[in-house]
Amino acid sequence: MPVMKMETPADVATLRSASLADVELEHLERMVQYVVRRTESDDVSKLDYEYWGKRLRKLAQTYDLVTTQRQRVIALLDLLEREAVYQARRTVAV
Repeated sequence: MPVMKMETPADVATLRSASLADVELEHLERMVQYVVRRTESDDVSKLDYEYWGKRLRKLAQTYDLVTTQRQRVIALLDLLEREAVYQARRTVAV
């Protein structure tokens, strides 16, 4: 997964409340777990690691996240990146 250029953070006054981010963050956590655990046979979604990384970055840019929420976002981005590298190596080895 190529490193994407981060957009400039929004003005603090325009960021949405961290309490509103929890629902979206929980959804993203479930989807990232699904994406990294899926197999070729159950891959019904064409949404890849890059898509979910973009969604996580957008969440971080539009909400005034608290420290624990930021840590969750970073952990998910790390998981996506590690899985993308693993899949790329696996594809090359085959």
